[in-house]
Amino acid sequence: MHHQGGASGAAPPPPPGACGLRPIPVRRAARCPVPRPRCDLNYMSVIQSCAMPGHGGIYHYLQNAPNAISRDVAHAEAHDQFVCPHCGDSVVGAVIAATRQDAGLVGVQWIRCPSCHQGVVKNTGMLAPSAPAGEAVDGLPPDVAAAYAEARNCAGVRAYTACELICRKILMHVAVDKGDAAGKSFAQYIDYLENSGYTTPTMKPWVDLIRTHGNVSTHEIPPADSGRAMGTLAFTAQLLKLVYEMDFKVKQFMSPPSSTGTP
Repeated sequence: MHHQGGASGAAPPPPPGACGLRPIPVRRAARCPVPRPRCDLNYMSVIQSCAMPGHGGIYHYLQNAPNAISRDVAHAEAHDQFVCPHCGDSVVGAVIAATRQDAGLVGVQWIRCPSCHQGVVKNTGMLAPSAPAGEAVDGLPPDVAAAYAEARNCAGVRAYTACELICRKILMHVAVDKGDAAGKSFAQYIDYLENSGYTTPTMKPWVDLIRTHGNVSTHEIPPADSGRAMGTLAFTAQLLKLVYEMDFKVKQFMSPPSSTGTP
């Protein structure tokens, strides 16, 4: 019998498929009885040429993976919308891999952000790491910004009691930043903000709510629930917007004084 190939008698590699790629030889694991296809030519060609953000430049470890399925990046489940916890953008992320729930597995998605290219995991719909809760606020001084970021991160991971404690502490940060001395009582800081005009009569109920919820989280046994904590965070954000962000933004629209003295 005439054998193709060299002296070893081995057959030459199979010809390229329609996509121009040769199939990848797959060696079965010694103990795995599940047969696998040699390769998915269409999937490989899409991965090589696809310009869709997030799916490119990735190693796909599919060889010898039991019960693995390759799908086109245009598949409906190849993308998932979320707020990236790394860069803060609201994006349609590239689902790099997902467990097969039809095989009885827990629903897990490994997703890549197309903006910053960092990854997140969704476990049965819960994002990890989670995105910060609440609104972003511009123009904050560094210590106030750090405290507010911590409050948002606490709420994002459902540490609601910690979120309320930090929101209460933010009132002290604001008072000291606006000129009051460090080391005073909390009540004195509240009075300073009110007497100095940083909290108006309309805002007084907000400050009382932040203070009251923080006191409950500090001195009472029952934990804060999500509704109360998110409300506390929302009022804190509005307070910071009025004290800092509005002034910060108006300065961006104010023209610098003319060198000629003309308006």
